[in-house]
Amino acid sequence: MKVTLSDKFKDRWDEYLDYGVVNYGKTLANKKNEHLISILKRLELFHESGRIEPLLQGMEKEYRAVNYDKLFKIIYTINDDEIIIETLWNMKRNPKSLKKDI
Repeated sequence: MKVTLSDKFKDRWDEYLDYGVVNYGKTLANKKNEHLISILKRLELFHESGRIEPLLQGMEKEYRAVNYDKLFKIIYTINDDEIIIETLWNMKRNPKSLKKDI
């Protein structure tokens, strides 16, 4: 199954990596990027390995989430032949803001 990154996810990911480079160095940012790639590869093979996101239940699509780096969730949807990575969500934010974010 093909994995596609949404523009929103790409923007948030770039911000996350830029913050990491500035505050922790390029080596750590590269490790974070490698971790993301491993998650995306896992989703290609086991696309339902993320749990259904309870904060987004009742919406027209089924949203799934994979925890990333203790403070973030990678939110995605599954279509017939594609996994769409919708957003990178910071779990420190108000949970009600996730629906608005999607």
